[in-house]
Amino acid sequence: MSAKLVLQGIAVAAFMAMLHSGYSAREYLMYSKSIGRQDLSLPIEIVLECLVSLAIMTVALVISVGKLKPISYEAEMKRYSIDGVFSRPSFQAFNHRGRYLRPLVDQPA
Repeated sequence: MSAKLVLQGIAVAAFMAMLHSGYSAREYLMYSKSIGRQDLSLPIEIVLECLVSLAIMTVALVISVGKLKPISYEAEMKRYSIDGVFSRPSFQAFNHRGRYLRPLVDQPA
C-alpha cells in the first residue's frame, strides 16, 4: 500500500474517534442531567480522546497532502507571456477620439 493511502486511513480512523468522543460527551451529559448532577463538566478521558484524535487527524492529513504548489505571483506569471497578460479584449475600445485627432497629427507643422 502507498503511504498516502495509509495516512488517509489513519485520518479516517481519527475522525471516527472524534465522532465517538462527541457521542460519549452527549451521552455523559444526558446521564448527568438525568441523575440530577449540577456539575456538567466532561471527564478528562473524553476531552483527551477528542484532542488526541484531532491532533492525529491533522498530522495525517497534512502529511498525506504531499508537496504544495507555489502560489506566488512570480510562479504564476512564469506560465504566461506578456502578450497574453496584456491582451484583454474586454478593455479594448474601438470607438474612441483617435480618429478625430489623427488628422491634426498628420498636418505639417
